[in-house]
Amino acid sequence: MNEDLVNNVLKSIEKEKVTYADIRIENSLMTQIRTVNKKVERSTTGIESGIGIRILKEGAWGFAFGPIDNFTDIIKMAVQANKLNLKHKKEEIKLAEIKIVEDDFEGKQKKKIDDVGFDEKIQMTFETDKAQEDEKIKSRTSVYREVLKNVILATTEGTRINYSVPYVRLGAISVAREGNETIETYCIAGHLGGLELIDIRAPQEIGDKAKERALEGLKAPKLKNGRYPVVLDGTINHLFAHEAAGHSAEADLAKNAGILKGKLGKRIAHPKVDMIDDGRLKEVDNIVHFGNIKYDDEGVLGQRNHIIRNGILETYLHDRATAAYFGTKPTGNSRVEAYNYPQIIRMTNTFIAPAEDPMNHEELLELIKNGYLLMQGGGGQVSPIEGTFNFGVGEVYEVKNGEIGQRYRPTTLAGNTLETLNKIIGISPEMGDPLVSTGFCGKGSQSVPVAGTAGWIAVKDIVIG
Repeated sequence: MNEDLVNNVLKSIEKEKVTYADIRIENSLMTQIRTVNKKVERSTTGIESGIGIRILKEGAWGFAFGPIDNFTDIIKMAVQANKLNLKHKKEEIKLAEIKIVEDDFEGKQKKKIDDVGFDEKIQMTFETDKAQEDEKIKSRTSVYREVLKNVILATTEGTRINYSVPYVRLGAISVAREGNETIETYCIAGHLGGLELIDIRAPQEIGDKAKERALEGLKAPKLKNGRYPVVLDGTINHLFAHEAAGHSAEADLAKNAGILKGKLGKRIAHPKVDMIDDGRLKEVDNIVHFGNIKYDDEGVLGQRNHIIRNGILETYLHDRATAAYFGTKPTGNSRVEAYNYPQIIRMTNTFIAPAEDPMNHEELLELIKNGYLLMQGGGGQVSPIEGTFNFGVGEVYEVKNGEIGQRYRPTTLAGNTLETLNKIIGISPEMGDPLVSTGFCGKGSQSVPVAGTAGWIAVKDIVIG
């Protein structure tokens, strides 16, 4: 940690007589490569560097960012932002107390990102592309993304955290076409770590899986739209938990609006349902879940939060300000994309788990008896205010007498969040493949890594198509 720089910034801030301030100094390596039909469409690599300064004064925030060397000017801009916010202040912002932390850590990399050349990384995308080749695959896209974040978080309270965290992600998108029919599918692998990802999940395997899904989907029949009993796989478990239910549990929304406003302590789901956001989710097969954090971006320890326990809404997800507002403790969910954004409440690894009567996959299929198994969720639309959702489903299989049968084309599923939470009739405890549920959650123009592939879920009925 550059102690002199940090101390100089904080001393300059203290002259403004602020209640609180935090600074985020970042110097991060980023690379992205995108190939389409074996042509490099975009390749960028570089360093993202700067400082973000957030101050709390007279119950209002002020935030500004810019080059590290210009920190005195940035402090002045943060003060100006604070004055503007004071004119429109609707409530006094206070912060819940937290433990002051001093820590220095580095994320694990068995094969370091910066030990592998740029040409080799382009070659990996070409290998992913080649594996997708087929006469019916009309478009092949491969995307490689890596980030090595080097961050200093320091506050006027005394917290000092200096850390480095890497992540790597490689994906393939295959578009199959026959006549007037077009199917687009994908396969993605990613983790918090280095390029050992490629040793765990080879580029050829990622490309081949995307191709297989597209070709199998293309030749499969269409499923008639309707309401059916279903089993949802681990990717849709996470997608539903995060998008449909999780955003509604973020306290910055829930204190003012949304389907979970005013419902703390009330039953909102079937008693079998636990919904968890776990920033410290343990490694599965030595793979670190994509949404893992040791600390959030206010220096609060990442933790396991039961949003729903036995069907009861137990907590919202909090930063320090909303925790003070609700008279509770922060949950470790204050996150930020980079130094040029202020912190906002975000999820980490979010999923639904069995509160009681855990069941294996076979038992869930027998439970619905006749219906459909839906797998590979992705994309869609969600309204946390109205509580409605619509998701894409990449793979659909008929379930007949508890057995998996015929495959159908990709489709969609839709419903009401609270209604669906109450129609869950069975959940398996197995955690899914942590490599495949790797995404970026967008909120407030920011994007942060999230994940949480968990067990399968049986739902009494849901709208398909």
